[in-house]
Amino acid sequence: MDKNLHFPVKNYYHPGSSVTVDQNVSMIDRGVDPKPMVLEFCKPLCIYWKEKLERCETKLATIIKINPTKTCLYPMRDYVTCVEACAQPKIHNNLVGTERKYQQLL
Repeated sequence: MDKNLHFPVKNYYHPGSSVTVDQNVSMIDRGVDPKPMVLEFCKPLCIYWKEKLERCETKLATIIKINPTKTCLYPMRDYVTCVEACAQPKIHNNLVGTERKYQQLL
């Protein structure tokens, strides 16, 4: 087993991953898609999954010569899922009509 491998003990996101999106609200109001900007913010927060993907791609360079059916599909999926899980609520929760009506729930 590789001694450089480590697994997170608390969570998969970088500390301080909370962000305010007041600028995104005005971007949405102007009709500009804020997702590329939010994705660029979220990518560094998924360091664990990015490193796992890079390790897979490094090993794949040698393995693919022996077995061309091998891929890094699952590490790539995990990295993309992490980035999307960070970005999606930051945009969705600022759209008109997505706010909760707590008075109706009581």
